[in-house]
Amino acid sequence: MAVAEIIDTDDRARAIENFVRKRECELDPLYFHRYFFKQRFQTKMLVVRHHQVVQAALNRTLLPPGHPDFIPRLIINIPFGYSKTEQASINYIAHGLAVNPMSRFLHLSYSDALVLLNSSVARSIVKSANYQALWPVEIKTDSDSKKIWHTTHNGGVTATAAGGQVTGFRAGHMIDDKFYGAITIDDPIKPDDTNYETKRDIVNNSFNETVSTRVALETTPIILIMQRLHWHDLSGYLLRGGSGEKWHHLNLPMYIDNKIPYPDYNTHGIPIPHGLPDGWLWPYKHNDKHATALRAHRRKWFAQCLQAPKKHEEDSQLWTEQLINWSREVNHADTEIPIRTVVAVDPATTDTETSDEHGIVVGSKYYDNRYSLDADYSCNGSPKTWADKAIWAYEHHNADAIVIETNQGGDMCESNLRNNGFKGRVIRVHAKKNKTLRAEPVVSLYEQKQVQHKGGMITCEDEMMDFDPVTQKSNGHSPNRVDAAVYVLTELAGLAIDFGSLLDMSMGSR
Repeated sequence: MAVAEIIDTDDRARAIENFVRKRECELDPLYFHRYFFKQRFQTKMLVVRHHQVVQAALNRTLLPPGHPDFIPRLIINIPFGYSKTEQASINYIAHGLAVNPMSRFLHLSYSDALVLLNSSVARSIVKSANYQALWPVEIKTDSDSKKIWHTTHNGGVTATAAGGQVTGFRAGHMIDDKFYGAITIDDPIKPDDTNYETKRDIVNNSFNETVSTRVALETTPIILIMQRLHWHDLSGYLLRGGSGEKWHHLNLPMYIDNKIPYPDYNTHGIPIPHGLPDGWLWPYKHNDKHATALRAHRRKWFAQCLQAPKKHEEDSQLWTEQLINWSREVNHADTEIPIRTVVAVDPATTDTETSDEHGIVVGSKYYDNRYSLDADYSCNGSPKTWADKAIWAYEHHNADAIVIETNQGGDMCESNLRNNGFKGRVIRVHAKKNKTLRAEPVVSLYEQKQVQHKGGMITCEDEMMDFDPVTQKSNGHSPNRVDAAVYVLTELAGLAIDFGSLLDMSMGSR
């Protein structure tokens, strides 16, 4: 065979191969994802069940608006690290431009750095030799940046932070016979910011006031994919009717329990059945070996892992979420030197694997009757463990006393501190009223915005908001962190006077 004939045969074979791959990529977005994953990382993508379920939901947004299975509004809740950004943002955009180079996307996330990275990766896929061999989609040279890049077919991407400026661009086109682009929102709020009501409201209000108006037609899809972070994050806000629209909802918790019904409070959610069995969503990544560590962080477990953040009942709480938010926003203790600092310890009664934690909380007092909770060092372990931790906290924070709850054996608790080398002042506290009555005067300090919470108090704050005044438990357990915090503020504010015979204090050696 002549050289020319061999070359011609090779070209035909390559053309056939490209044609087959092109069609398979267009018809199966998950194949597209796998193919370009291998091109980028030089390794095969590990495709598991949740990838297929997520892709099936995304595929419905690619259908013509008149199709009975078309989804115009989609929320996907899935844990962190489960490939959601790769699948539902980066490859969704790159594949959309392959299917229709006129597609226009508005891509949003919680920070400019993250959203520009996603946009840049999608653009690099489109520009790659493998992509261009299948779809010669040309990017205009006068609009080729991470933030804005356009194709010569009047398609492209605009990327910005979720709370940023999104005017001047609309996703989709004024045509609805097929897919023409979408708004993709990937984790619209930073996990640390979700604890602040004002920051959550900025994102939620921005959706209604700005983001939702940036579609060319109402049939242009809007896709929100995120890990749940808070009862009132953007997912919760929309599912309970925040935008007035119905949202198809694919909910994929880290651990699936099919007996749990779809929440009736998601009045504007249309659940998408996932068909997955009970058990771990991705056993290769998270399984029984990780259960204890994952469940140890209660807020993270329910919100980011189970996609079911707790709603705190404002009408029955002592510490409402608003009070806790205020305590984070108060900043009187940031630059001042405290008048006093004390460490409070509420020891657990037993030392077993299922025992409650020993509550160890540090707090300070400032002029004009202002206070702060500075740190939470609560822990499990033996009496020596809590004594060593309390002594370290005393020295580290330059405290003047350790306040210790002695209902379970006062002499033994103080002796434990002394035997472990503590030479400072011990203030014994013997509680003669129940936890609710002890806490009420302390809550009054919060209501007057006299208490600031410094960093690292999230677990203690969860206990406070979960504290049930009737059962006097937090999430079914003794609230030892709350007790320690109450003792700290009771001592610093001199609330024993208001408690009558609440405290029976005896002074240890100074």
